[in-house]
Amino acid sequence: MENLYKIGSFSIQTHIHHTIVVGSGAAGLSTIERLLHYNVSDIALITENIKAGTSRNTGSDKQTYYKLSLAGDQKDSILDVAKTLFAGGAMGWGCCFS
Repeated sequence: MENLYKIGSFSIQTHIHHTIVVGSGAAGLSTIERLLHYNVSDIALITENIKAGTSRNTGSDKQTYYKLSLAGDQKDSILDVAKTLFAGGAMGWGCCFS
């Protein structure tokens, strides 16, 4: 739904949506996909650039799974990361939906 308000010489257009998602990275787009799965279609996406974002441009998936650090003498271990994540009892944004 849209409304137009005038305050003095300014006009302000407003929009009302069921859900607003901020950011078009992996989490934002996955959230929209999940909402659509649950038949929520009145969604607004706020993004600077749909073709930008950390995940798309810098490979944040690698940063999520590996420390990618040159500091220290401990080697990266995806197995250790997986054990830590599963020990917490929840995984990613899927924990928020039943």
